[in-house]
Amino acid sequence: MLKTNLEKIINDSLGELSIKNCRFSASQTEDKKNGDYSTNAALVCGKRAGLNSLGLAGKIKELIERREEKIIEKIEIATPGFLNFFISPEALSDEAITLNDSIDKPSKILKNERVNLEFISANPTGELHIGHGRGAFYGDILGNILSYAGAEVTREYFINDSKESNQIKELGKTAQGLGEQYKTEFINELIKKENFSDKSAEDAGFLLAEKIQGHNKNFLKNKVGIFFDNWYSEDEKLRDSGLNQKTLDELAGKGLVYEKDGAVWLNTSLHGDDEDRVVVRSDGSKTYFLSDIAYHADKWKRGFNKVIDVWGADHHGHVKRIMAVKKMLGWEGELLIFVTQLVSLKEGGELKKMSKRLGNVVLLEGLIDEFGLDVVRWFFAEKSINTHMEFDAALARERSAKNPVFYVQYAHARINSIIEKAKDCVPSEHDSLTRLIALEPSAKSLARAIALFPETIEEISKNYQVHKLCSYAYHLAEEFSGFYRDVKVIEENKYHPAALQIASIAQKTLAKSLGLLGISAPEKM
Repeated sequence: MLKTNLEKIINDSLGELSIKNCRFSASQTEDKKNGDYSTNAALVCGKRAGLNSLGLAGKIKELIERREEKIIEKIEIATPGFLNFFISPEALSDEAITLNDSIDKPSKILKNERVNLEFISANPTGELHIGHGRGAFYGDILGNILSYAGAEVTREYFINDSKESNQIKELGKTAQGLGEQYKTEFINELIKKENFSDKSAEDAGFLLAEKIQGHNKNFLKNKVGIFFDNWYSEDEKLRDSGLNQKTLDELAGKGLVYEKDGAVWLNTSLHGDDEDRVVVRSDGSKTYFLSDIAYHADKWKRGFNKVIDVWGADHHGHVKRIMAVKKMLGWEGELLIFVTQLVSLKEGGELKKMSKRLGNVVLLEGLIDEFGLDVVRWFFAEKSINTHMEFDAALARERSAKNPVFYVQYAHARINSIIEKAKDCVPSEHDSLTRLIALEPSAKSLARAIALFPETIEEISKNYQVHKLCSYAYHLAEEFSGFYRDVKVIEENKYHPAALQIASIAQKTLAKSLGLLGISAPEKM
């Protein structure tokens, strides 16, 4: 990557000045007048060198220019000490060609990581609604990107189906006609197909939950295109196996629990939580928190060095307590918990408020049926999960450049049309790709955008902000549109070889970006 090479060049120069282990950043500039890449190295490392920022920037510039690095065309210093690098056309050309040859091969950024990625994990008490969509698409795309970055990723869905849980018992009562909780038209249809009257509430709830979960599993696989390596049953793996009890015994053996008011408490407040938590209720039943502890302990025992949980908005309060347990039990490795924010449906300029209690929840399946999977995936993926999301129905229906996914897909289809048309043409005697980048500003801009792809993947693999891949794909489509406007790829019966070459690389990069997002890359639109 150009960024990696540039960082090494800067770091080597700092080393010559006896400045080591100084953390700086280098990234593509937004304003092309400031070069292609800019670094704050002189700003953050100046004190170590006993120089002001501008003074250190001058020394770094001098050392790099003396070495005549081929990827750098020129360097400029900007107040208060930024170094702006103009990348050579040859380097941009080489980067595009290298990416073209390697884009279908996973990178090695995360080659030593074994990741457990748990997402969705909705309670098996009903169909998946649009709130579940945030975790669903975020988790799926993150899994795609981490795998592409070289990690060994296990995708996991935790099924809250313990017969000991209150939700399963309440679901059982509903199945037997003794309760109304979780009742919907969908649940009623399932109840009609089975006789629950001769079972206990726990068994009836478990059986009904199994049928609900089967429906959701098929929906995710066949309609949403989300696949899991493990469907982890709480009842089978934790309750029935005795792992919950073993975990409780381990906590007791370490002196981490105590009894109060007939219940058993875990002293999480001593390890960063707001208060202590109940793990066994006064009636002797085990809490969901104990299952959560046992489940996470099992993840570490399975040899993962990174555990990622993607939880819904109603789980925000659970983060501190599970992080406290990590400290208490000394789980090694990284535990990352991402909590998605709420989703609203915007229709006719107004937000629709949703409530399970009022029965007006918008189902994810209905959203996909109305707008199509590609549009739904993009709209959910393009916003950071840390922010409230509004699904704009009017924009989602647009079949024009106003709709961002349509815009990106159309760019891919347009390039495909150019490639197909070029098959009936002959090459013209034009300059090389390096020369085209040197002469045409829009060709250089497109090459810059192509070079950002591996950098974007690396960035997301470290900060997990998958929405940046949507931003990248849209940016690449924009740069291609500018290139297509300014450069004639085909004229009469001749095609420009270098222009066709970079257009083809752009198409391949768009296709890979869309593929990682789980969105189709159409050849015609």
